[in-house]
Amino acid sequence: MSESTSTRDRVIAAAANLFATRGFAATSIADVAEASGLLKGNLAYYFKTKQSLLDAVLDARATALWTELVAPAQPDEDARTAIGRLLDHVRASADDLAKYGCPVGGLATELGKTDQALHTNAAALLLNLEAYLCDAFAKVVARNRAERLAEQLLVRLQGAAVIAQARRDPTVVHRQVDEAIAWLETVLDTSDARRA
Repeated sequence: MSESTSTRDRVIAAAANLFATRGFAATSIADVAEASGLLKGNLAYYFKTKQSLLDAVLDARATALWTELVAPAQPDEDARTAIGRLLDHVRASADDLAKYGCPVGGLATELGKTDQALHTNAAALLLNLEAYLCDAFAKVVARNRAERLAEQLLVRLQGAAVIAQARRDPTVVHRQVDEAIAWLETVLDTSDARRA
C-alpha cells in the first residue's frame, strides 16, 4: 500500500468516525484534517469537497459490509447462515450502537432532512442491507413475503440501535438480536414445513 493510499484510508476512517459520532453537518473538513493528522490544505489533495469525502466514507462502509456479509457466501448457503452473518455483525457492534446509534441509519436520517442527493447515497446502504436480507429470505419463501420479512428484521435492528443509543445500553441490542434469532427460527421452520 502506497503512502498516498494509506493517508487516504486514514482520512476516510477519521471522517467515518466523526460522521458517526458527531454527525455529518457538525463535522467540518478541518475536524477531519485534524483527526487524520493532516493540515486542512493537505486534505484537499485527497478530497476536494465534503461531499466527495462523504461518498468515500459511504463506499468504504459498503465495501466493508460486502466483505463481511456477501463475500463469504457459498452458492448453496441457507438463509439462516446468510442472515446470521448480519445478526453477528450487529451484535458485535452493540457497544458502538449504544454510544452513537447506527452509523448507516443515522447518516441516512440526518441527510434526509437536508439534502436529497446526499440522502439517496446514504440510504442506499440501508436499502442494500434490506435487499441482502430479502435475497436470503427468498431462498425459503415467496419473494413478496421475503420483502416483508426483510423489512421487518431491518426495522427491528434499526429500532434496537435507536433505543440502545437512547438508553446508552448495549444489552438492548443483544436482547433484540436474541429475539430476532428466535423469530427467525420460527419463520424459517414454518417455511421449511410448508415446502416439505
